[in-house]
Amino acid sequence: MPFVLSVVVGSIVGLSAILIKTIIFYFEQYAVYFAPQLLYFLLPLVGFLIVTFLNRNIFSQTAYFGGARSVIDAIENHSSVIRLRLIYSKFITTGLTIGFGGSSGVEAAIISSGAAVGSNVGRFLGLGYRLRTLLIGCGVAAGISAVYNAPMGGFIFALETILPEFTPTLLIPLLVAAAAGKILFEFIMGEHLRFQVPLTDFAYEEIPLVVLLGVLGWLMSNYLLRTYSYCAKVFNKIENAYLRALTGGLALGSIIFLLPPMYGEGYVSINALLNNEERSLLVNSPLAVLPNTVWFNLFFFFLITMVKPISTGICVNSGGEGGYFAPSLITGGLLGFLFYKVTVLILPFYALNPATFIFLGMASVFACIMNAPVTAIFLVAEITQSYQLFVPLMLVCAVSYFLKYYMENLSGSVVQPAGQSKALRVDRILLNQLSIKQLVDEDNTPVRENATFREVVEGFAKSNRNVQQVLDEQGMLRGVITLNDLRQRLGDTSNYDTILARDLMHPPEAVAEIDESASEVLDKLDTYKLWSLPVVRQGKFKGFISKSRLLTQYRKEMTKVNRFF
Repeated sequence: MPFVLSVVVGSIVGLSAILIKTIIFYFEQYAVYFAPQLLYFLLPLVGFLIVTFLNRNIFSQTAYFGGARSVIDAIENHSSVIRLRLIYSKFITTGLTIGFGGSSGVEAAIISSGAAVGSNVGRFLGLGYRLRTLLIGCGVAAGISAVYNAPMGGFIFALETILPEFTPTLLIPLLVAAAAGKILFEFIMGEHLRFQVPLTDFAYEEIPLVVLLGVLGWLMSNYLLRTYSYCAKVFNKIENAYLRALTGGLALGSIIFLLPPMYGEGYVSINALLNNEERSLLVNSPLAVLPNTVWFNLFFFFLITMVKPISTGICVNSGGEGGYFAPSLITGGLLGFLFYKVTVLILPFYALNPATFIFLGMASVFACIMNAPVTAIFLVAEITQSYQLFVPLMLVCAVSYFLKYYMENLSGSVVQPAGQSKALRVDRILLNQLSIKQLVDEDNTPVRENATFREVVEGFAKSNRNVQQVLDEQGMLRGVITLNDLRQRLGDTSNYDTILARDLMHPPEAVAEIDESASEVLDKLDTYKLWSLPVVRQGKFKGFISKSRLLTQYRKEMTKVNRFF
């Protein structure tokens, strides 16, 4: 069954990828066609305002969802349930953003859509948490595979970023979904490569340059993250969403007016550099009138490399939609080209290929930004067809990601958000595979509100639990009574028939819903320092769940060979 479902999910996501690429193409074409050249800088403003209106009035329930992190949160904290509307809502808002010049990436939309397809196919068929999570991974793999023509990149991205860990049973469904997405996309849209340029064989004398580029990739990734964080702080101070969109749109439009390569995703600029068309990046820029000297060219490429993260930060935080996936690749490519230009100037005797350093720069920055070094290696190799660069790709990603990991742990300055730790993710996903319904201890001896103190004591004598539920005639939970509530009154036998349960009971500190995830139930048990919780369905009592039984079942799950899927 997973094999068939992975084909279904992969095919649907392949169609979704076709839709979003078509939306971006037509928005981009018509926006540029109808707008006078001098008014190009106003296009981001128009796009941001439209997207803000849609997110506040039509897609308000899904506006919060933001790509891979939101998908991981849905898996960990929401039982792998993702809203149906996310299949198409992010396409529209991201398509508008990028089509009108927003400097972000389409991948957040395709990741959200692919995950939503997988989740809702699983829900429609009544599948459990495990299979829903597997189908979410299939949807993400198929989306990246289709958009980038990179089935192995999509497969590894889903394993490295979305799903908790590799198990042999994941192999076939993820590969099949990635292949289905790519095949359907190519069948309808034709074969496509992001970047296609002949490469010379890598010379091992260039290894020191590769190591140095890895160091620069790590430094650039730090700059990107700090820039994104700063832009978020600045725009969060503007409370009115439309004013935020207006400010961000004008700021980005001004940048595009000065530096046209900041328009859209940026792949056009990278292709221009790969085809030795450097001067085309200056077309329509006021800087084009300046003398075409070596030093001016270096300054210009340094400028666009440093401004690209600013453009993305403004776009994503002021009202536009999109992710940091594509901007990390573009910024890395620009960094690699700038590094190549400087190296050729300092070491003219080196016979270097600019494409090699563009691709290595992409991988080094992507590995750090997305925390996915293995994905970076395979994705860049596939989208560039540069398989002869595997060794330098491995080296540059190893250097940049090692520095990122080492410096963050050495400084202790980076505190991972809740749910981002790999070990914590594994724990929560394992817990969520447990069914609360199967762990509930049903209690068929309820205490009624009008029961006497004597009847309550007799009930505790027959039970091995230190808490009893108090129910009304309809079985609704009214409160609980613990042994501590009885201790002070046990010595006074004269009141055994006059004190009633309603006089003793109190509201429970916490209650578990029967459809709640096991991780949320365990959080409540830990937070309130309890050993058991009453379980209800819409207020109607169903039984108790004990911490010991929950942890015992969790330990059994941990010992399984294929503990996830």
